[in-house]
Amino acid sequence: MIDTLTLKETFENNGFSANQASTLSHAMHELSKDKDHLATQEELHEVRNELKKDIKGVREELKNDIKEVREEIKDVRGEIKDLRAQITNLWDCFKDLRKEIIQDMEHLENRLIHKLTYRTMLSQLSIGTILVTLMIYFHQNR
Repeated sequence: MIDTLTLKETFENNGFSANQASTLSHAMHELSKDKDHLATQEELHEVRNELKKDIKGVREELKNDIKEVREEIKDVRGEIKDLRAQITNLWDCFKDLRKEIIQDMEHLENRLIHKLTYRTMLSQLSIGTILVTLMIYFHQNR
């Protein structure tokens, strides 16, 4: 059995207020009545050892999780690097395609100019031939 008066005085001497000391000593008295709720030092050591094992297990899980996350980050970085290379490659392909289109347009423009020049010359020759023919015709019929 706990001497609540001595316990209260001890609490007060150690800085607790009278009300705090009284409440705490009564709580200790109530706990001591039912000894089934009190743990022995051996039980406390067992619980401490179980907690240590649990903490160790959690630490191992965290280490494994951190390792997995680091590997995933490494994989993602590799994928990002590959995507950057693909984007650069596509950009270069677009540049090359643009150059080819410009060259094709110049070639097409040159072909069109050549055809138009050729057709213009044919048209002028045809018109000239018609005019000469008409002049000969009118000159003979005069």
